Amino acid sequence: MIDKLRQISFFSYMTDFDLQQIAGIIAEKQYEEGDIIIEEKTEAERFFIIYRGKIEISKRFDGGDKVVLSIQSDGAFFGEMAILDEGLRSASVLALEPTTVLEIQKDNFDTLLYKAPVLAFRILHELSSRLRETGALLISILTQKNSELYRAYIDTMTIVLKAAERRNPLAEGRSRRIADLCMSVARTMNVGDDTIPILEIGSLLHDIGMLSIPERILEKVDPLSPPELKLVRQHTINCIDMIESIPLLRSAVPYIRNHHENFDGSGYPDGLSGEGIPQPSRILAVVDAYEAMISERPYRRSRSVKEAKEEIIRCAGSQFDPETVNAFLRVLGSGKKSRPQKWKYR
Repeated sequence: MIDKLRQISFFSYMTDFDLQQIAGIIAEKQYEEGDIIIEEKTEAERFFIIYRGKIEISKRFDGGDKVVLSIQSDGAFFGEMAILDEGLRSASVLALEPTTVLEIQKDNFDTLLYKAPVLAFRILHELSSRLRETGALLISILTQKNSELYRAYIDTMTIVLKAAERRNPLAEGRSRRIADLCMSVARTMNVGDDTIPILEIGSLLHDIGMLSIPERILEKVDPLSPPELKLVRQHTINCIDMIESIPLLRSAVPYIRNHHENFDGSGYPDGLSGEGIPQPSRILAVVDAYEAMISERPYRRSRSVKEAKEEIIRCAGSQFDPETVNAFLRVLGSGKKSRPQKWKYR
């Protein structure tokens, strides 16, 4: 066994005494091509060193997708979680060819830790280093999968929004324009990268609660009666009722709920003011109002871009957050503008 250990680079520099200590706790095992060496979600009671052969380390995600984390061959360690953690195995290991491994039971390693702590520490250091590499890869994969899931939700929402916009073909693309402009303003204000995707969701869905408002109210030319106005203002709550049961959309709920709050506290539905209004809601409030002003409504003509900007500036500090208004104007000045559209939502 000592001769085999010397052929593995990690052990090649060790003294005979150290190798004897290790040889005393190692068992040699043979696996054929296709054999499962470790099965995911089983007890972790041993770790392995490849003497000769090749193995594949993989993980299955919800939905059955298999991701190969790494391919390892002669001299590599694997299954190190057996001594670094008491949890279940987080990945599976398959022999890709006839493979000889050296196995160390967790209990035997604990004995080595007691008898030769310096040697055991060197092994632990090597295992933790390899584990960090695998962990970094796994985090990268999870990030990619989360991104793919997020884009799938966005694509699905886009389909739903297009269907909703068929109620008024002239409104086509409004939610997408608002979302794009909101994200540009957010980046100008250095809003965190974790917040911007949620702002995109909130911007796309902010008016979907209008689907529950009768068209006779949305298309009304005369001023709305108090009961009608109350019903229209209910659209933010209606939207929340529609999306809060969907985990990925739930985080956008506060942004949608509060996008009609005013900076001076005179808005709805909660009467929030100043920085008590979530920053994404303050951004959405400005962009939504701008898009509404440059769009034609049944009860008024559309305003020019110049007129809409002047109104946004006039309402800074009362209806709108002044800092957000400044960022919004910088974005418009850089050429990011929305086309005037006819729209029937109030």
